[in-house]
Amino acid sequence: MRKLVFCLILIIITLLFGCGKSYHLEVHVIDVGQGDSILIKTPNAQNILVDGGTNESENIVISYLKKKNVKSIDYLIATHPDSDHIGGLDAIVNKFDVKSFYMPEQSTTSNAYDDLISSCSKNNVAINYLYKGDSLKIEDSIDLFILSPSYIQSDNNLNSIVFNLNFKNKSFLFTGDAEVSNENEIINSFNLDDIDYLKVGHHGSKSSTTIDFLNAITPDVAVISCGYKNQYGHPHKSTLDNLSSNNITTYRTDLSGDIVVYSDGDIIYTKKDYKTN
Repeated sequence: MRKLVFCLILIIITLLFGCGKSYHLEVHVIDVGQGDSILIKTPNAQNILVDGGTNESENIVISYLKKKNVKSIDYLIATHPDSDHIGGLDAIVNKFDVKSFYMPEQSTTSNAYDDLISSCSKNNVAINYLYKGDSLKIEDSIDLFILSPSYIQSDNNLNSIVFNLNFKNKSFLFTGDAEVSNENEIINSFNLDDIDYLKVGHHGSKSSTTIDFLNAITPDVAVISCGYKNQYGHPHKSTLDNLSSNNITTYRTDLSGDIVVYSDGDIIYTKKDYKTN
């Protein structure tokens, strides 16, 4: 009888936690200094990598992915072709099995862009473009909706891929380096009054994250990716004041390093006591 009970317990544990499923969504904002790189791990063990930091931080991203047992990347998204977002992506494409790759339909004259396009060609990774109104069905409980760009402009930041990821009852917004004009178009085009998690745009620059935007999306948690004592002064005081005045719990990579949140679809939580601002 004891053996039977023990076997039943093992079966239940296997059913609950086996097959690579954690039943939680994980959002890892990797500390790449002054840049962006975000790993999203889904309950069904799919990996979404959003941006890859700078060329100098590529080994940080690679090491982090390996530490998290990432063997392949199901969705790779380059929000826009600035070097602090795509600088490390050529190394990612070279070292990992990238199943699908998305970016804005924009080319630019930079070594980072040329290296990324070259690595995609060498590894037979097709480049797909995303525009406002597109969507990706990640898995049964996860949908990804593209909110911007609606068209390509000369300013890289204005072409940032902004997307809303919905997981059951929780909603996550990722903004790249979107600026105020992008934010205004988004809130005028979509009803986003119940965002729970915001990846703050443009490293906390005053050119993003207006009071009107925050009032429209009402996030509970915000994360800023920026370098410690960076030359741009990010995050700017006005942005921090806007977040504070809306009582939004704000985490920063320059203060806390890597920042990871988890969600079961009903709550969002952390396992560490990060500094807040």
